[in-house]
Amino acid sequence: MRLLVEQTQRMREEVRALDALVAELSMLDSIQWGMTPDHDVRVHFDFTVKDKVYAAELVYPALFPEAPAYVRPRNQDEAWSTHRYPATGTLCLEWGPDNWVPSVTGADLVRSTILLLVYEKLGTLVGIQAPSRHDLTLGQRMRGEVTRFLATSELTAAITASPRTTIPLVTATTGRLATLVTLPTKVGEDTDPLLAGLPPEIGSPDMTWIRNGWVVKVDEWASLPNPCCTPAAARDFLKTKGAWPWPDDDDRVWFLLLVNAQGDLRPIAFSAGESPHAYDYVVLEAKSDQRARQPERHAVLGQKRVAIVGCGSLGSKVALSLARSGVTRFTLVDDDVLMPGNLVRHQLDWRSVGHGKAEALKAAMLLVCPDAEIQSKAFRFAGQESASLNTAVLEQVAACDLVIDATANPRVFSSIAAICTRRKVACAWGEVFAGGIGALMARSLPGHDADPLTVRAAIHDYLAQQPEAPFKRAQGYEAEEDGEVLVAGDAEVSQLAASMTQFIVDGLCGAPYRFPVPAYLIGFQQAWIFEAPFDTHQIGCPAPANAEPTAQELGIDIEALKEVMSKFQAAPA
Repeated sequence: MRLLVEQTQRMREEVRALDALVAELSMLDSIQWGMTPDHDVRVHFDFTVKDKVYAAELVYPALFPEAPAYVRPRNQDEAWSTHRYPATGTLCLEWGPDNWVPSVTGADLVRSTILLLVYEKLGTLVGIQAPSRHDLTLGQRMRGEVTRFLATSELTAAITASPRTTIPLVTATTGRLATLVTLPTKVGEDTDPLLAGLPPEIGSPDMTWIRNGWVVKVDEWASLPNPCCTPAAARDFLKTKGAWPWPDDDDRVWFLLLVNAQGDLRPIAFSAGESPHAYDYVVLEAKSDQRARQPERHAVLGQKRVAIVGCGSLGSKVALSLARSGVTRFTLVDDDVLMPGNLVRHQLDWRSVGHGKAEALKAAMLLVCPDAEIQSKAFRFAGQESASLNTAVLEQVAACDLVIDATANPRVFSSIAAICTRRKVACAWGEVFAGGIGALMARSLPGHDADPLTVRAAIHDYLAQQPEAPFKRAQGYEAEEDGEVLVAGDAEVSQLAASMTQFIVDGLCGAPYRFPVPAYLIGFQQAWIFEAPFDTHQIGCPAPANAEPTAQELGIDIEALKEVMSKFQAAPA
């Protein structure tokens, strides 16, 4: 009704245009104006094509003519044309949301509706197809499909490679968001591994609904009802082809995947109980494409191992971003447990609350990168731990190509700096300033930058020349100014994490480096030394020239080694 008040002149034109169209077209019967249950203006009209009467509804939304009007069957169960949108039944006509202009009228849409049905019902007689702009995305095609089967390249390869006509199948079904998505996890005998590319968690009965079944190769399935509503229909169909894979006719909860001669798939799930039923699943193609998903420069990342000390808000975001960037080998170190209060900035969610941060982060990373090799250590770095355990963890960290300190803890940094300097391992660190005004990120690449402690000293020297930082004595992400508590939020931590990931990837990829200096101060607000958001200050600290050891120094080392070795006795024979 609001439309009639706001667009009085336009709606009068709509009435006149539709009346004129009724007078012009003999196949169009009289029209009736009214309101939909949602209080939109609607027009009921009937038209006849090839002796069949079609009852249609033209709907004017409240935002017409800025929003497009549309036509649909009055009976929502009717499907007149292939040129329609799933679930809603709305016809795909010459005009829609993608090409709508306010000058298009309801009469234009009614005429387009009649022409569409004329083309579809009569055009085939003279070899004419209805013009089409019907191009749906994958998401549009899947809308309303609540049972989906994910067909992967690995599945196709496994079926093609098998000479058998009936192949054992194991599927896993996830039921999030009111949609059942079934994935093939095994094709072949039970001892065969999961199909490549699937995380182990997907095949776990603790996490997904596991169903056994069969892949059955048939020449065709045209004689099988579509949809297949009962297990009996599928059983009778396969028995006529001598391809019923089960040893008996009992009803069971199983999964059947038919494959025809062209390689097309038809997944069907069986239920048991008092009223056994069969459910057709729509196939969701997930075949690998040849498009580049990663920069060529990232190819080397799969050969690198990265240690992340601190799996909190910053560390968790950097870890998952690195996994998506191509790093596949990680060592995660954190002794903390994820709590509900952490969720405001942490990358993980309620499913990980109560679990150790390192172990939970590992599980999340394996869902993104199933082939990753990840060590997780519930260990307090630079804290009170067993000396032997401390040694073991430090050795694992020192064996990495790059170590990330995401703790913002000076004691942890000092320990990491010492290890990395000793073993000539690259390291990176960062922190968000209290109140979220900005952040610091830095790195030390052996042979290119100074050692970590020298880089930190260069940062302190630079800051000593600047006005005193606000909130200098604040703890964590919070600060207070004029009685107002300022807190760095997820956005600020995410900004630093994104920049640090680029920074770290650049260091792992090697020269030529795209980040010219080892330290950056990044502004998120106009505050302190930052003249505007994203104002960046660079701090240089190149590596000193490598000086060759003198003969005297070498002599001292040799004499020292001799003295130490003299204390070792040869092992008894």
